Amino acid sequence: MTTTAEEQYSMVVQALRLVALEPERQVLALPKFVVASDEISTSFYDAYLLVPQLRKRNFVNEQAYNTLRSLDDWFDNMPTDGSIVENESLGNHEFWNTARKLAKEALVHLKEDICEPDLSHMFWTEGD
Repeated sequence: MTTTAEEQYSMVVQALRLVALEPERQVLALPKFVVASDEISTSFYDAYLLVPQLRKRNFVNEQAYNTLRSLDDWFDNMPTDGSIVENESLGNHEFWNTARKLAKEALVHLKEDICEPDLSHMFWTEGD
């Protein structure tokens, strides 16, 4: 499947919007059968892979790029002790509060609205 630079940019913005959402909205934006914290982090990780290409094509300015890199570094160092897995942690764990702050900063640098994400490009399959 080939995507345009515009579509790739939209994927990055939508992933940032998901990270930036308030905790209750994050859970509601995703299917009930997924682990919200996994989906939020994975959607950003997947979208971040597009950032270097988008930077070269001038879709991402330097300030946004630096903030996106900081957010990627933050996700690279996410706790592995299980403390951020439960939906409740989305609202009360410093990891998620900082991730939300960085995602909002990136959206501001990209001159994008902080609002509900359009996740229509994402597909989930419920397991057994």
